[in-house]
Amino acid sequence: MLNFFRGFRSLVRDVVREDGKLFRQYVGNNTILMNTNDQLYIYLDGNDASLTPSMLRERTWEPQVSKWVETNLRKGDCFVDIGGNNGIHALRAGRKVGETGQVIVFEPQDHLAGLIERSACANLMIYNFHVCRKALGAEEGSIRLGKFAHLAGSATVTANEMIAEYVEVPLATLPVALVQVAEEKRISCNPDVIKIDVEGFEFAVWDGMKEWTRQQSRLAIVLEYSPVSYIHSGRDALALLEEFVEYGFRVEQLMPNGRTSALDGNDFKTMSQQIRQYDLVLSKGDFSSR
Repeated sequence: MLNFFRGFRSLVRDVVREDGKLFRQYVGNNTILMNTNDQLYIYLDGNDASLTPSMLRERTWEPQVSKWVETNLRKGDCFVDIGGNNGIHALRAGRKVGETGQVIVFEPQDHLAGLIERSACANLMIYNFHVCRKALGAEEGSIRLGKFAHLAGSATVTANEMIAEYVEVPLATLPVALVQVAEEKRISCNPDVIKIDVEGFEFAVWDGMKEWTRQQSRLAIVLEYSPVSYIHSGRDALALLEEFVEYGFRVEQLMPNGRTSALDGNDFKTMSQQIRQYDLVLSKGDFSSR
């Protein structure tokens, strides 16, 4: 089986130009196959009107997040992606952790999850790359996921007037989900780096995992912080930042160059009142020195 996937990747490489320029091909079923600027092969949803056009134009997505993840992950690490979207960060993480590491992606949209699995196969990540079709939050059960008409990667469980349809998806807390993955795949699931980007639902994901983080001596979380979404949901955006510190994390802002800038209490107050999103890095252990 591994030889088959190696042959597939060689075939794709024959099509990609030696000068590294963009390769893109419509492969049917509203799906596009392209190469990224660092020569990963990724399947995209042709119906998406946001992320897919950006990927085709820039050949990357959220480069600051990818740069931090690639810089701080090590061979053999475990990377967990909560809100996988098209899988670009998970694929880059998979290349970095190698065959001795693990990548676990939680993506509740079945179509996107299938595309991520295809992309993993195209990049020979077939034994250490696991895609789980569920949402993560503060409890076990199920939840209604709102889907937008032309924004395939931006489904949300928070209220939004642009939602076109709802689907019911499984819901779990991170600790429970990790145990389930470990049992089903017969692997060890002890995350080193976690990425969380769930369209304003980060508060609930944190609520479901925060006690678990007390047991982790070395952990980094790359998180999209969206104060306006939390405020609209009746949550205290400032209290969330203060809780991160209470649970033993250093809180830094992820800058466009992939580096981080330390934040203090005054920064917390300012950020928590803004109508915009921030990329944060929460870390404990030796991540600050790397």
